Amino acid sequence: METKKEFDQVEYLKNQMKYLGFGEGEKLHKDLEKGINSKKQQFEIKTSSDKTLPGNKADFTLNYNKTEKGGIFLNSYDANLSNEKGESVSQNFRVSRDNSFTAKEAVNLLEGRSVKIEFDNPKTNEREPAFVKLNLGKEKNQYGNYNFQTFYKNYGVDTAEIVEKSNLIFDKPEYRETTIKSLEKGNVVKVKFEQDDKIIEGKAILDPQNRNLKLYDSDMNRINTNKPLEGLEQDNKHEKNNVKEQSIKR
Repeated sequence: METKKEFDQVEYLKNQMKYLGFGEGEKLHKDLEKGINSKKQQFEIKTSSDKTLPGNKADFTLNYNKTEKGGIFLNSYDANLSNEKGESVSQNFRVSRDNSFTAKEAVNLLEGRSVKIEFDNPKTNEREPAFVKLNLGKEKNQYGNYNFQTFYKNYGVDTAEIVEKSNLIFDKPEYRETTIKSLEKGNVVKVKFEQDDKIIEGKAILDPQNRNLKLYDSDMNRINTNKPLEGLEQDNKHEKNNVKEQSIKR
């Protein structure tokens, strides 16, 4: 019976790593089992990701704790994004049963993009959507993290409407919904759109703060501005209306 319990816990932790986007590689699993079998009350697992903008690299440290009753929990992970210039930004992301950023969402946040979340509104006791963005242009808080800018429901971000106004072209109707969901995760999404009577294959980023899409050509030059997409994108000009800056437990 004890063996079955241990097996279930190991499988749960392996699946948790997989669903958070850290993968299911043999080295990850061996490092996990080594940590579980060690006598230490805390252990770390290090891994990396290439799911970044060109020239960037993401490194992760997964932080595990053991309880006196034998439970093992992934409490948080540290994400560090670096580029070829030697610049880097980092953030600690908490892990919980209900609310956790995936590894890819963490990368998207550290690259300066917004991610859609759901949170419990204490005023209404209901789950509500919001977009969050790391305020990379300001100093870190007392916990060593960047504060989040949060764009709540009343800020009026409607991704479907934004996509509609951007005149994106979809080869199949179902691609529209897939694109919307991917944009809301903070991804750089491949799209087609019409400009000057030509159909352009490029990429798009959702900008909830300004309620629009940033459109780029296939070489990642900003359409109309000719501004290339930087690896560690930081926009220090912030709207103040309906934007809350805070530390959120997520």
